[in-house]
Amino acid sequence: MDKKGWIGFGICLVLLLVWQIYVEYHYVRNQPSQSEQSPSSLPQSSASEELATNAQAPKDHEESQVLSPLESFEKSPALGKETLSYLENDKIRVALTSWGGAIQNIELKEHFYRGPKGRENILLNRFDEEPLLNLSGWDGKYHLSGYQSETKEGKVIFKRDLSGGVSLERVFTLGQDYQIIMEQRLVNRSSTSVNLPASRLNIGLASPIHAKDAIQNIAANWLTLKGARFGRIGLPDFNPAGFLGLFYWRGPRTVITSPTESLRWAAVKNQYFTIVVIPPSSLPPFQIEAIPVELSQFPLEQEGQSRLPVGLKAWARFSELSLEPNSILSVQFKVYSGPKEYARLHKLGDHIDKVMEYGMWGWVVKPLVWCMVHFHSFVPNYGLDIILFTLLLKGIFWPLQSSANRNMKAMQALSPKLKELQARYKDQPDKMQAEMMKLYREYGVNPLGGCLPMLVQVPIFIGFYTMLQGSVELRNQSFLWIKDLTQPDTVYHLPMLNLDINPLPLIMVGTQILLSRMTPQASDNPQLKVFQWMPVFFLVFFYNFASALSLYWTVNNLVTIVQTYRNLKKPLPVLHRVKKHKASHKISLLK
Repeated sequence: MDKKGWIGFGICLVLLLVWQIYVEYHYVRNQPSQSEQSPSSLPQSSASEELATNAQAPKDHEESQVLSPLESFEKSPALGKETLSYLENDKIRVALTSWGGAIQNIELKEHFYRGPKGRENILLNRFDEEPLLNLSGWDGKYHLSGYQSETKEGKVIFKRDLSGGVSLERVFTLGQDYQIIMEQRLVNRSSTSVNLPASRLNIGLASPIHAKDAIQNIAANWLTLKGARFGRIGLPDFNPAGFLGLFYWRGPRTVITSPTESLRWAAVKNQYFTIVVIPPSSLPPFQIEAIPVELSQFPLEQEGQSRLPVGLKAWARFSELSLEPNSILSVQFKVYSGPKEYARLHKLGDHIDKVMEYGMWGWVVKPLVWCMVHFHSFVPNYGLDIILFTLLLKGIFWPLQSSANRNMKAMQALSPKLKELQARYKDQPDKMQAEMMKLYREYGVNPLGGCLPMLVQVPIFIGFYTMLQGSVELRNQSFLWIKDLTQPDTVYHLPMLNLDINPLPLIMVGTQILLSRMTPQASDNPQLKVFQWMPVFFLVFFYNFASALSLYWTVNNLVTIVQTYRNLKKPLPVLHRVKKHKASHKISLLK
C-alpha cells in the first residue's frame, strides 16, 4: 500500500471512531432530560367519556420517580388466588390474570416455532413474570396487586380499590385480528381530591425465538407525540461501548431511559413479532425505561448449551394524576400484539409501521415486500417466488448487463496496448495513468462500464437484506431441502467441530468464483485480486444468514453466468479510434 493508501486507511478509521461516538451519544442517551411541562388537572364527572386533558411530563422527573427497575419484583401480600380468564378470536388467544389485572401472555394461532418439545405456537410475553399492562406505583412498594375478576359477553373485567376511596376498573376486549383493547376507569366517589403518584405500565418482555437469534433485532421503540420522532433502545446498547474491542470509554449498562417527552406509542419487539402499546393521546407516557433480562426459563435447544439468551423488558412511565371529588377518569389503551407485517402495521396509523425500521432503504424494501406478497398470491411458494422475482430483475437489467459485457470485451481487446503503456511508463505512474486515460478516450472505452450493473444492484441487494431482517412472511416456509427460508439451510451438524453444514452458501460462493473467472479482464491489477477474494468474504458473512438471501444471490449468479457465457462466444470487437469532433465556432454576442 502506498502513502496515499495508508492516509486513506487512517482517515477511514478515524471516521469510523467518530461515527461510533456520535451514534452512542446522539441516539442512545442514558440520562433523561427534565421536562419543561407540568401535569394538568382532571375535569370533573365525565362518565364513560375519554377526558380531553393534556397530561404532560412532570416538572421534575427525578422527584416524581417512585419505582426503580433495579428493585426486586415485590408482590402484594393481598394478591389472593390467581384467576385466569381467556379472550380468543381466529388470530390470538389472550390469557388474562387477576394478578395485576393484566395480560399474562398472548398466543399467536397462525405462527409457530419448532422447539425442543416440537411444534409450538408463538407466545408473546412468554418469559415475563410481570403481566403485560401491569400498572405499578399506586400501591407503594408493591409491583403486583390482586384484582377481582369477572367474565361476561366477550369481556374480562378486573376491579380493585385504591387508597383514598378511589376504585379502579379495567375492561379487556378484543379488536380486529391482533388488537386488544383495555378500557381503564378511575372513580373517585369521595368529596375530596385524590392525588395518585407517578406510575409505570409494563409494555412487555421481548425475547428471541431461538437461542441463536441475533440480539440486535431485540429492541424497544417509541414515537414522540410532537414531531413524530422515532426512538430505539436495542439490546446491544447495554454492552460496553468501545472501538474494535480494544478501547472502551463506557462499561455495561443495566438500565437505559428515553429522553423525557410525551410519547404517542411504545413497543417491544424481536426479529419477527412486536407488542405495541398505544395509550390515549390525553394521557401519554413521558418516558420509556428498558432493562436486559436473562431468560432463565428459556428451553435449552442443544445439549451442553449453558449460556442463557437475554431479552429486553420495558415500561412506559406516566406522571402523577389528580382526581377531583366525585369524578371519573376513563381512558382507553390499545395493544397490537402480532407479526411485524408492514401492510398490517401501516393500516394501524400513527406511524406504527416505523417499528419495521427500514430506515433509509425503505424506498427499496417496501416495493420488494409488496412484490413478494403479491407473487405469493399467484405462486404459493416463497422459494419459487424468490426465483421468479430474481428472474424478473435480471430481465429488467439484461440490456445493462449486456452493455457491461461489451465494454469488458472492449477492455480485453485494448489490453495489449495497455500493457505497452505500463511497460513504457512503469517508473512514471502519473504519466502512465494520463496515457491510459487518453487511450480510453481515443477508443471510446469506459474503464468503469463493467461495474455499472453491480452498482445498480447494490441497493436491491441491501433492500433484500433489510427485508429479510424482519420478513415474517418467510418464516417456516420450506423450499427443496430448506426447512425455513429465514434460517440457514443446515443439513448436518458436525459435533466434533461444532459446525453446521449449509449447502446453499457454498453453492453461492462456487457460482461467484465461476463467474469471476469467466469475466473478461483487461490486465493484472490489484483490484482484480480484491475481486478474486470477494467470494471468500461472502462465505464468511452469509454462511449462517437466512437461506432466502443465498437463494436470491445464487439464482442471480446462475443467470449472469448464462448471459456472460453467451456474450463471451462473440468475437473480440475491432477497435476504432473515435472521430474527434471539430470544435464548434464560438458565437459572439457582440456584432
